[in-house]
Amino acid sequence: MSNPVSKVQNKRIQSSIIKHLEKYGTIQINLPDDNLLEIGVLEEDDQGNLKRGESYCYVIVKNEMRATVIDKYNLGIRFSADENLIVMDDKFVDSDGKNVKTINVA
Repeated sequence: MSNPVSKVQNKRIQSSIIKHLEKYGTIQINLPDDNLLEIGVLEEDDQGNLKRGESYCYVIVKNEMRATVIDKYNLGIRFSADENLIVMDDKFVDSDGKNVKTINVA
């Protein structure tokens, strides 16, 4: 097993990603097992044009017919409409006393 990324290397990687986002607005990274990670800082204005958000960021992870999207407004999941899939949800109180809801698709 390889050594974890050092703090210096981690800061360099973060700096490179931030510079790329500032210049292009989005980055897509192909990950193992056909996963695609997209990070972006562009959002739609009232006219539907893409612009850089003041403190806006979104993250999308895709794999085949599945995707998870998160930004400061939404948390979304997308998956095939296969009737054999099971959607499970649960509610509980975490160790900090906060109410938590989970959704799993199997």
